[in-house]
Amino acid sequence: MCLGIPMQVVAVDGGAATCRGRSGTQAIDIALVGPVVPGEWLLTFLGAARGRLEPGEAAQIDRALDALESIERGEVMNVATFFADLVERGPQLPEHLRGQK
Repeated sequence: MCLGIPMQVVAVDGGAATCRGRSGTQAIDIALVGPVVPGEWLLTFLGAARGRLEPGEAAQIDRALDALESIERGEVMNVATFFADLVERGPQLPEHLRGQK
């Protein structure tokens, strides 16, 4: 399974950024996202930044990853704890499919 991990930029050195996330601090290649600044959140995968994140998006992804870890440990999961943004929301179609019958 491939998962993007949110990480926050701590420092920048040329084409790499030192970022801090779930598994500690590591150097992240920023070639695909361009210049970054400390404090910015990135979605990372295999040591490279794949996109930029708003802080709220990073928190949502971290909660989803917490849920996966909880399931992996065999713990009973309260969906609302990890996916509060989905509890009261119904399924949503992508914009290009809305209005089609």
